[in-house]
Amino acid sequence: TDTQRLSMLLYEGRIASLQRAVAFFVLFHEMGKTVCDFWPSVSFGILRYRMDRTQSIMRIASTASPVSGADVREKILELETTKQLARFKALMAPVICDFRNRTRNRF
Repeated sequence: TDTQRLSMLLYEGRIASLQRAVAFFVLFHEMGKTVCDFWPSVSFGILRYRMDRTQSIMRIASTASPVSGADVREKILELETTKQLARFKALMAPVICDFRNRTRNRF
């Protein structure tokens, strides 16, 4: 019975799980294909999408980032501060020029 149990564990771990995965892939592909074919038929061909192109959107990066989240947060804050400072300088430049021109004309 130990060999039978071992063979069933191997079957479940290798073959049965693969069969379930393929069944889910087929099921979801058929469901996506049905939706893909549905929209052009109800919208007179206006709404449509290519199912092979929409799959590429779902890619997810699984490798760890070489930069920590704290470093990214600090860099974002630094960039926001620099952007605000540049905006302030751009807004104040005409005011400063006008002030300088008025003070020169007084004396």
